Amino acid sequence: CRSMYIEPQLLAGRIIPNYQQYPVSGVRQTVILDIGESNIDNMPWAQYYNHPDIGISFTFSQLGNQSVFGDEIDIIPYIAFNTTRRQKKTWYFKIGLGASYFTRHYDTLANPQNDAIGTPFTWAFRIFAYRTLLVTDRYNLFLEGGYCHSSDGHTALPNLGLNSAMIGIGAQFKQRSVKPDFIYPERKKMKIPATYFLEEQTGIGFHARGSPYAPVQTPKYGVFSSAIAGGVVLKNHIKLRAGLTYRNYGQLMDNQPVAYSSWQSSNIFFSLGCELLVGHFGMDVEAGINLYKPFYRQFYITYEGSTVATVYYLKSIFPVRLGLNYYFLSPYSYSLFNVFIGAHIDANFGQADYSELGIGCSIRL
Repeated sequence: CRSMYIEPQLLAGRIIPNYQQYPVSGVRQTVILDIGESNIDNMPWAQYYNHPDIGISFTFSQLGNQSVFGDEIDIIPYIAFNTTRRQKKTWYFKIGLGASYFTRHYDTLANPQNDAIGTPFTWAFRIFAYRTLLVTDRYNLFLEGGYCHSSDGHTALPNLGLNSAMIGIGAQFKQRSVKPDFIYPERKKMKIPATYFLEEQTGIGFHARGSPYAPVQTPKYGVFSSAIAGGVVLKNHIKLRAGLTYRNYGQLMDNQPVAYSSWQSSNIFFSLGCELLVGHFGMDVEAGINLYKPFYRQFYITYEGSTVATVYYLKSIFPVRLGLNYYFLSPYSYSLFNVFIGAHIDANFGQADYSELGIGCSIRL
């Protein structure tokens, strides 16, 4: 069975400065309302991940400097993993990826100090740890602490991002009565054969040409990608893949100091990916090694400076990708074909490169 709940939470924290001359800010004050579902049933994915909670989080924050940062409003889908099978004296880890809206962002005239947020709408990422303090049949109390990050994925400049460390207290009010000593069912040991697949993904992204801080308010340029990969699905829940990705930055590289052909504006890299399948959703992480990206050196010199620093080599070699996929058919149905859509942030090592929407098809072998 499943049980709905609501979780009001009060938190306080500080914005973590990540560039020189960062605007002064006071205490960040945050109110969160989570609407979620506890998975007490015996569905295979619920058992495999130790009966995680899933839900959506609504957040309002005063960021400690009203004139520069304003207020932040978030809507973030999340999943919460329990480290044990009990409710009492246990730790949860909650991970969420969604969207933010800022009432104040960078403006050349009205708000030139805000180099963290360059556009009203951004990505929002959150990771928190929870410790239950009091557990009853109708409500729980818990302490929490964690990290929040908002960034527009390099679709508008400046884009240095806003990072915060937070602590707080919350309560969970349950729709159904659940005994405090309830123990989640133990995961059944099942021999599930590995399955193999091939897949193709096509995507279009948007990039604001420049470094994270300049030139400001530049136009958005298209980045087009296509990827082919093969891999294995372990125990119906862990999808591992390896493949090749082709990207074209042709629009981005037009009107540059050095003329680039379409081929010279291309990027080819080898990638390894891991996707955790939760129902129809897949939490996707990918890292790779660039095999061909001839324009990047001149691009880096133009917008970020010297290529001598170690950070340049890391950014020029290692592409990274983080996002969420939605499968139209259940990944556990053993269908021959499965179509999915996804939203990702693509990065050069740890620095956002562009935001992407894509569609793909997976073929079971």
